Amino acid sequence: MKEYTKILADYAAGLKYEELPADVVEQAKKIILHTIAVSIASSNMSPTVNAAAVAAARRSGPDATIWGAKGVRVSPSDAVYANGTAADVLDWEDCTWTGHASAGAIPASFAYGEQKHAGGREVITAIVAAYEVYQRIAMAVQPDFDTYLAQGRGWGLVNWQIFASAVAAGKMLGLDAAQMAACISRAAYQAPTLMGKDGDGDIYHYAHGIAGRSGAESAEITRQGFEYYADGLEGDTGYWLYVSNKCDWDWMDRELGKTFYINETLLKHWPANVWVQAPLDGLDNICTREKLTLADIAKVRVSPIIDIYSAENPLPMGLIQAEYSLPYCFACYLTGKKPSEDWYSLESRSSKELNELSGIVEYFGPQANRLHMFEIFWQGTFPETTVEVVCRDGRVFSETLRGPKGHPRNNFTMAEEKEFFIARTAEFIGAENAAKFADGVEKLEDCADLNDLTALLAGK
Repeated sequence: MKEYTKILADYAAGLKYEELPADVVEQAKKIILHTIAVSIASSNMSPTVNAAAVAAARRSGPDATIWGAKGVRVSPSDAVYANGTAADVLDWEDCTWTGHASAGAIPASFAYGEQKHAGGREVITAIVAAYEVYQRIAMAVQPDFDTYLAQGRGWGLVNWQIFASAVAAGKMLGLDAAQMAACISRAAYQAPTLMGKDGDGDIYHYAHGIAGRSGAESAEITRQGFEYYADGLEGDTGYWLYVSNKCDWDWMDRELGKTFYINETLLKHWPANVWVQAPLDGLDNICTREKLTLADIAKVRVSPIIDIYSAENPLPMGLIQAEYSLPYCFACYLTGKKPSEDWYSLESRSSKELNELSGIVEYFGPQANRLHMFEIFWQGTFPETTVEVVCRDGRVFSETLRGPKGHPRNNFTMAEEKEFFIARTAEFIGAENAAKFADGVEKLEDCADLNDLTALLAGK
């Protein structure tokens, strides 16, 4: 068998900015803007506030910024925890085929970039290395859904996320190939335990920050020195055995250095689960095109039938339930709530009006398993979605689409991503700072010291 840990480590440690195609560099910049935007947009949500408070209370050092927190600087690993948690709170960041790599890769690259006063090219390279290694490991260990999950085993989205922050931090800390192999192995050793359920609370969002910090600390421990083991991905007792019932070894180094899977990342248009993105786009397209308001609409029909949370939950809805509930998200949209933390405030999740309005949503067509829907995503497309709006006067409008806004085949332009960033962050860091940061990321390769940019992210 190939030494896959070593192969991936050699790639990550050796990757140079000059080897990156222009479209890969631009995608990394878009992911930076998007991730930091949605993290700051969650500034008033309790998980974001609590994670930042925990990091600040440790008084761990002034090296890295907690995004959107006025004057708060902490150690890099604590910043990864706070910012990694914030990145997922609104479920609005990226979605690769296997999860949310940005919640680990972006906080780690930025935190350690600030510590070493790194230039923009180094930060971009670390992000790309993290995505390419993370995605291949995560794809290799995807379980057979029908048997593995049927046994009550959890899908390892947060578990394998540790590799995104581990590689990003390791790259920023200058680990050589042997050290990077040890860092990846260390991360595999301390990947978080899987749970069979997402849970009814918000611990899932904190878990992204916890995994991010664990990955970052894997890199720090490796740099400090330990008795290395460097084959954590391999063999009958390797990492895969604890997260899956199979390993597709071919994925570990598939087209490594030739195909950049960072370009297959979906950046979410809406603050909601990935399978709510296309239905929301369909509803928005119809309402915008036909100039419809809530007063015009009798019901909304959606196909396929998706096995995610319905609106039938006791009030207040849990944060996870609300983000996964297509009917609830439709109700937020139709009542004119700005896509933001306003969708998921405790007041909104306790609203009888929103809960009752959710009842206008009906499903039709085939039943779709959300995990099998990922397989369609893997194939370079997206599950087809149809939205029908039935008006009170009898008119019916329909929209069928595959690639929601932000999908690799329907991506944000850089101008759109900058606009997205400013719209999400201006109220927290000021419009001028938001515009300057967006411009700076667009030209990140020219940045000599990342701290010049991150200084703009302090809250008002």
